Amino acid sequence: MKTKTFILILNFLSLTTLLAGQQGPMFEGSVTYVNKNNVYVKFKSTESLNEGDTLYSNQLGQWKPVLIVYKKSSISCITHTLGEISIKAGDTISYKEKKKETSKTEAEVVVPIKPDVITSQDDHEINLEQKKETRKQRINGRLSISTNASIHAQDNTVQRMRASFSLNIDNISNSRLSTQVYVTYRHRYGLDQIPTEFYDDFKVFSLAGTYTINDRNTIAFGRKINNRVANMGAIDGIQFEHKQKQFILGAFAGTRPDFTNYTFNSNLMQWGGYVAHEKEIGKGLSQTTLSLADQRINFKTDRRFLYFQHSNSIIKNVNIFWSAELDLFQNIDSIPKNTLNLTSTYFSIRVKPIKKLSINVSYDNRRNIIYYESNRLLVDQLLSQETRQGLRFQANYNISRYINAGGSVFLRYQGNGSPPTKNYVANLSITKIPGINAMLNLNYNVLETQYLTGNIYGARINRDISKGRLNLELNYRKVDYVFSNTEQKLVQDILGLSATINIARLSSIMLSYEGTFEPSNIYHRYFITAMQRIRSK
Repeated sequence: MKTKTFILILNFLSLTTLLAGQQGPMFEGSVTYVNKNNVYVKFKSTESLNEGDTLYSNQLGQWKPVLIVYKKSSISCITHTLGEISIKAGDTISYKEKKKETSKTEAEVVVPIKPDVITSQDDHEINLEQKKETRKQRINGRLSISTNASIHAQDNTVQRMRASFSLNIDNISNSRLSTQVYVTYRHRYGLDQIPTEFYDDFKVFSLAGTYTINDRNTIAFGRKINNRVANMGAIDGIQFEHKQKQFILGAFAGTRPDFTNYTFNSNLMQWGGYVAHEKEIGKGLSQTTLSLADQRINFKTDRRFLYFQHSNSIIKNVNIFWSAELDLFQNIDSIPKNTLNLTSTYFSIRVKPIKKLSINVSYDNRRNIIYYESNRLLVDQLLSQETRQGLRFQANYNISRYINAGGSVFLRYQGNGSPPTKNYVANLSITKIPGINAMLNLNYNVLETQYLTGNIYGARINRDISKGRLNLELNYRKVDYVFSNTEQKLVQDILGLSATINIARLSSIMLSYEGTFEPSNIYHRYFITAMQRIRSK
């Protein structure tokens, strides 16, 4: 007891001596990145911090000198470590403003490190230097092979198989070149059908390379979805992007995948560009993109449109997203003209008014997208169809640490005068059941459409066994539908059982069975999936 008291007194005296040797208020920052040469630290302001100053860390109750400032900007700095000190991203680093007449602390006298270059750096330059030194190869991929079948005594068995492979390699061999691949193959057996070609089953969704010319310019080639204009789908061709402070300018040129089998089609030309703006405000981020695209078939305009997208989280606990498409071209009865028609708009807002409650509201309004050359024979029919609208409200509340309740309402309006489709969902999740350490989910769904009304009751329970190497799940659903125009009812009891076996850290197999029991019919389905993940060491 005396020894502990003595140690506490020594710690208090050490802290008092250190703080007494410095004057002014304490400033705190955090380590953002560490490499073999430098440690990057971010503060709210570095106005009172000078290059060559010492930074401190509270280690086991003692303030110890750990870093020397090498370069600084208005809110961040590059530092060197003092001796064999263990520093990692997220660590809290502090310094005290010193009076001009105050002599150097003992730590600064013992380790008089002088910065090699004392030049002013702005935040952008420090960020560029950090990115340059963090270029490192990263690999992330997945190979999945699965099969499933539907078995019914009175019908032929239908079996399906699917294989998918995805691979992203950033900075190949620590270079500026990156690549991404995503391909799938799926086929059905045991069902009378029209014979399929290879490319009806095999799809290439992404096959591209990206080269970082410098810290502001990148170029991509091949088939790739651009996240800034993701509504366009995959682009076959070249994409270029230039960053200038908070603005991003981009351009693309090439073709669209064939709309029948998703292969390369040189006749489906497209080009366009976009301008985007990104800005961090406090702890939030605001992003806005405006793009223009011109899509053609055999050199004739198929579609020309504007796309707008905005998202921001600058208000605490509020996330907003808004997107809209405006068509700029029409060709009705072989009379082309430039117009401005709102094709679709989507808006969502997620609010967290208190820690335990989150609310999400979204609105969707869309018309049919018309490709005037590709859909030449269907233009009149597509124009006559009215706008489809959807409204969704969702809320989740954490009752306690292990209990969560949620509910949602979804309304969809077809626009032809028919009543809206209504979907009401309520669920209750218990993430940890005392005694058995299992997770339980209960849900109830009410569906009302123009053709039927119905209820679905469901329950699912799962548990990890053997330290996560095996996960077992049992689920049950009760379906009770009544069709509007007849007295016919659909009653089903659906029972499912699945097991996920983690063979190794990145390898797993999932086995699943589901049976549907009706008064006069029984259906069986099974699913088998083997998955191998690929990660950098």
